[in-house]
Amino acid sequence: MPADSLNIVKNYLETNIGDLGIIIFQRSVKKLGIGVNPSKNEIENLVLSLEKTFARLYGEKRSRTIFDAVRKELINYDTFFYKFFGTKIEDTLNNFFEMKGIPKGTEITEIASFLISNGYEENEKKLIGKLKQLTKERIIRDLKGSILTSEIKSFLDKNLLYSEADMEIFINEIKKKELDINDIDLKDKIEKERLFRKFNYIERKEDEEEKIAKQYVELFNSRSKKEYDYITSDMDIISLMKKNHYLFLYFKRYSIGL
Repeated sequence: MPADSLNIVKNYLETNIGDLGIIIFQRSVKKLGIGVNPSKNEIENLVLSLEKTFARLYGEKRSRTIFDAVRKELINYDTFFYKFFGTKIEDTLNNFFEMKGIPKGTEITEIASFLISNGYEENEKKLIGKLKQLTKERIIRDLKGSILTSEIKSFLDKNLLYSEADMEIFINEIKKKELDINDIDLKDKIEKERLFRKFNYIERKEDEEEKIAKQYVELFNSRSKKEYDYITSDMDIISLMKKNHYLFLYFKRYSIGL
């Protein structure tokens, strides 16, 4: 993110100027006191300072050509990340979930650095904690939604022609599971699933259970387990995973302890 902006400038100078470009870049960074996660203004000041230095060495025309290209790369980079992340914490995490899935610990830190460098006023450590908490809350909502979907499918599998009494019994059972849904919304979801089965069942692209499993099994991958410790150490999340039938069977099959 911000550190990558520095790398864009550095790599461009190395490619087009060579070793001298790297030396001047490093001296300018040191002179301006730019750290590893510079703000947007610091990057702009660095580019302006470098442009003036190179103008003295190569002339204004060549220097302008070089740094117009640098600015274009930085703009393209910023455009990508603004689309990728957004300006609010919730938007940032939702976009990340949609594009990359559950953020690792290091990715949470990168997101925090990005937000701070783009004007979000918060202590980095506190922001990382907030991002982790919001991520866990998102996971809990998703898991509850998955469990609810599974329960509705099971109810309809067993009750093709359900009565109002069957519905009330099912609603009471769901309430006991504390899945955070009211009677009206639950009835609406049941009706949508019933209609979907009637008219579009063959078009279902991916079973919700499979989708959840793919996303959450990765949390226990030995290569990335430490990165997800902030999630797997949360007992509320683990409890919900145990209630997800597909996940429970998967972990049991591969002897993964929950």
